[in-house]
Amino acid sequence: MRRVSLLLFLLAGLVIICSNCQKEKPKTEEELYTIAQETMNKGKPEEALKYYQQILEEYPQSSNNYKAQFMIGYVYSEELKDTVKAREAYQKVLEQYPNCDLVESARWMMKNTGKGSIDFILGEKDSSQIEGKKGPQK
Repeated sequence: MRRVSLLLFLLAGLVIICSNCQKEKPKTEEELYTIAQETMNKGKPEEALKYYQQILEEYPQSSNNYKAQFMIGYVYSEELKDTVKAREAYQKVLEQYPNCDLVESARWMMKNTGKGSIDFILGEKDSSQIEGKKGPQK
């Protein structure tokens, strides 16, 4: 009985030690961004959003956060077709990072998010006539 107790005690200690060894080290900002991009490429936009958000939360002082914020808008806009959340994300780029190199892209995406491809090419007025939509009444 004494040997069984000792064996169980040692086994419990080994389990505790091993569980601490398996904890993953924190990922760097660059690693998170790469994982987010790879996740997007695998067709998992909801999971990619988590990584972009993790970048913003774990690296709040990073000079590259505007890229993660822009990508949040992109995922909502282009992958999840959620124009409300996309515009909110792009608005954050404009408000929080007004001097970044993606400001003009964020403005453009805010204006055009939710439009169909024919609307991008021809503009809202012309496409309504082509697609058989009722255009503005005169």
